[in-house]
Amino acid sequence: MPIMPSPAVLRAGDVLDHLIRHPTDSFTVSEVARAVGVPRATCDSILQALAEKHFVTRNAERRYELGPGSIALGEAARLANPSLGAAKVEAELLARTLHACVSVCVHDGRTARVVESFDFGPIFAVRARVGQAIPLVPPFGAVFVAWSDEDAERWIARAGDLLDAGERERYRRALEAVRRRGYSVSIAVPGPTIPETVETLARSPDSDDAERARDELIRQAMHSAYLPVELDAEKPLRVGQISAPVFDREGAVAASLLVPGPDRDIHAAELRSLAGRLLEAATRATRAAVGREPAISPA
Repeated sequence: MPIMPSPAVLRAGDVLDHLIRHPTDSFTVSEVARAVGVPRATCDSILQALAEKHFVTRNAERRYELGPGSIALGEAARLANPSLGAAKVEAELLARTLHACVSVCVHDGRTARVVESFDFGPIFAVRARVGQAIPLVPPFGAVFVAWSDEDAERWIARAGDLLDAGERERYRRALEAVRRRGYSVSIAVPGPTIPETVETLARSPDSDDAERARDELIRQAMHSAYLPVELDAEKPLRVGQISAPVFDREGAVAASLLVPGPDRDIHAAELRSLAGRLLEAATRATRAAVGREPAISPA
């Protein structure tokens, strides 16, 4: 009989997740309870336990916020993940070289999130910001799932019945193309831009309007050419973003380097040049962290 996760630990995780998404705010017990959907008494008990271990602190106004224990935990997690440190070094170097914004992204199996961003781009350039996040569902996050058939199938399954059989097969072929190239590239789709939508949600993570806008954007992008199977070498492209994987010692994708596409159409040769430099940076990060690279045959 499989061992089930502890409900108390899961609830404590939900509480910490809420505070992580609001790192500069503090909350009463009632506010946290409403946000995570647990009874007030249960939430009070969880917060007291977390305060005992200094993961949260209660200020003079009896409001809770992240505590020094969370800082220590975060720093320990960074030290335990050499891939992340190596990705950060390469992202900053590439951003300076390209005079662009280069970000480091990670995922938890459900959500992809920007955790570092180095911005040396023009003032009006497209950029990603720390805290921006989007669910790992088609077509988003392909760089994290393309190198594992099991992860790829779970990723496609998260779309549920929103995808028909033909669309599911198209996504499998798109992931195969990501593996061949060694990086993921997305094509900008009409309507509200993805960076604008996820930035709004990052600023207001509990906003129902921002969440509905994001979910509608996901549904639209799911049936679009956002994640291409093939790139037309003859036509100019409006690139949404390019991402390259950084692998850990087990050969799993520990992080990705992301460059938002230029705010203009580019030709295939410029795309290949930009993607090549990004892939080189990600490869150096993998090797610096003693990661294991899968067999890749770039297109």
